[in-house]
Amino acid sequence: MDLPIPSPDPIPVPGEIGLILFLLYLTFFVHVVLMNTLLGGLVLTLVSEVISRRGSSPESRHRHEHLAEKLAHILPFVVSLTVTFGIAPLLFVQGIYGQFFYTSSVLMAWVWLGVLLLILIGYYSLYLYTRGFARFARRRYWFIGLSTVMFLTVAFIYVNNLTLMQTPQKWLAIYTHTKGSGWHWNLDEATLWPRYLHFALAAVAVAGMVVLGLGLREKEEERGRFMRRWGGNWFLAATILQIGVGLWFYYAVPAHLRAIFLEQEGPARTLFISAHVLFTLGSLCIGLAAYGRAGARTGWAGIAMILVGIAEKIINRDQLRQAYLRDVGWSFEALPTAPQHDVIALFFIFLVAGLGLLLWVMFKYRRETSSPS
Repeated sequence: MDLPIPSPDPIPVPGEIGLILFLLYLTFFVHVVLMNTLLGGLVLTLVSEVISRRGSSPESRHRHEHLAEKLAHILPFVVSLTVTFGIAPLLFVQGIYGQFFYTSSVLMAWVWLGVLLLILIGYYSLYLYTRGFARFARRRYWFIGLSTVMFLTVAFIYVNNLTLMQTPQKWLAIYTHTKGSGWHWNLDEATLWPRYLHFALAAVAVAGMVVLGLGLREKEEERGRFMRRWGGNWFLAATILQIGVGLWFYYAVPAHLRAIFLEQEGPARTLFISAHVLFTLGSLCIGLAAYGRAGARTGWAGIAMILVGIAEKIINRDQLRQAYLRDVGWSFEALPTAPQHDVIALFFIFLVAGLGLLLWVMFKYRRETSSPS
């Protein structure tokens, strides 16, 4: 198939492909959990902000205002972590899929560069909402609303780029049509909208899981019960909607590509089935914890199963991308490699040290904020 696919970067990949893929999955898992917490947390904060103004009872309005304020103090911290932990997986993607990722980024260059501006606007709007929670009480919903729209748009741009990079058969027509202007949106892609909705609903589900986790740790019983029920409801509602959106996404993928998940024996099928089993069991545990039918251990067990399921779906996501690229005659064998184990070891050292420092800071913050002084 004669396609305008650039040659691989002449600089060799600094490690075995299997190791680079492992690092991609590991770092992207951390990024995805943070990213979903951010995006879904913004949606839940906005909803709670609206209910705190228009709720049916003073008690409901007070509880939602408290939850909105609690999430608002967490989310700016999550923004910085999401951006920081997004750098590594993006670099690994560029290292092994660079000839595809750079081309799709050029085709939608101005749209892609707009991500920086959108993140800045979204972050500072969130910062104003958090720091001005009392000062801007009458109009603070504008800030959280603007921040939500900005980050939802960022997610949509990413989905556009990541779907475009795996369909090089469309590139020449796009470049000819846009005359290389860099203003392309990949809106004619069949998987675009189901993929985006699948991602957005996953973000809401993870944020609901975070709220449930906050409720499990809440010392005040009534407030904890409210957060467990509220977070559990959002998690379960988003997960149920995922069934329909997931089927839409699955059947939007060409039949010969999606066959790796159910029709062909192999690791992709095993992970696919295992992830859905974990999502089912985890959702059951979270539902029981949310409605008071089980203790905190059941809730945490459900959260753990969902996180493992997310990790498996991340691998499935990349396996699908590899299937798309194999369909145009590309494979990892085309990439030159020159393992640099000292560099990889240094990366692991800094990764572990960075995670350790982050956990220490979170521990110190929690201890100081819980101090009576």
